[in-house]
Amino acid sequence: ALARRPGWVVPRADLLRALPGTGRDEHAVETAMARLRTSLGTPKLIQTVVKRGYRLALDPATTTKYTTD
Repeated sequence: ALARRPGWVVPRADLLRALPGTGRDEHAVETAMARLRTSLGTPKLIQTVVKRGYRLALDPATTTKYTTD
């Protein structure tokens, strides 16, 4: 969900729907974001936007698009 909209705030509810399973606990989103930050090795790439959600800190205008050939 974050990669589809780099630079945009993605609400926690949208991220929760994107997670596997049927849970409705927003703590699962916080845990997933913490794990993603650790996995990426660049914690500041995922920004928390208080009371709104999360943002992938990339400028979509300058981001290289990858294709599979």
